Amino acid sequence: MRESLHAVLAVAEWLLLILCIVVGFFFGLSFFNMFLCIAGWSIFTTGMAIHFLSHKEHPKAHKSIEEIDYVASKGIYSWVRHPGYLGLILAYLGLAIAFGSVLALVVAVLFAVHHYRLACREEKMMLEKFGERYAKYMEEVPDRFIPIRKLLRKLKYK
Repeated sequence: MRESLHAVLAVAEWLLLILCIVVGFFFGLSFFNMFLCIAGWSIFTTGMAIHFLSHKEHPKAHKSIEEIDYVASKGIYSWVRHPGYLGLILAYLGLAIAFGSVLALVVAVLFAVHHYRLACREEKMMLEKFGERYAKYMEEVPDRFIPIRKLLRKLKYK
C-alpha cells in the first residue's frame, strides 16, 4: 500500500513540476540564460545520480518502517542520512533552474521543505524502531543532506 501511494506521489511531484515549467513559458514567468541552463542540468544530473546511488545501497527505502530491517550506513549513506531526498531536491531545483522557470523554482523549494519534514519524521520512526543503533548512526553521519560536518571531520584528521 505504502509503495503504491509513494509511486503516485512521486509521479504527481514530477508532473506538477513539469506543469509549472510549461505554464511559466505561456505566461512569461520563465527566463533563459545559457549559464543557468548548464548549471541547472548539472544540478539535475547530480541529483539523479545521488538518488540512484541511494536506491542501489538501500533498495528498501520506499518500504514501510515495519518492513525495513536494517540501518543503511554504507556507500552514500555513510556521507548523508537522506541521500534519496537530497537527490530529489537537487533534481527538482536543477530542472527549474535549467528551464528558468520561476514558478517551478517556487514549487521545487516547497518540495524541498516537504522532503525535509519527511526526513525529520522518518528519523523519529527509525529512532523508535532501532534505538541506539540508529542514534549511533546519527552520530557517525551527522548531516541529513549536505555532508559539511563529515567533510570537516575528515579534513581535521588528515
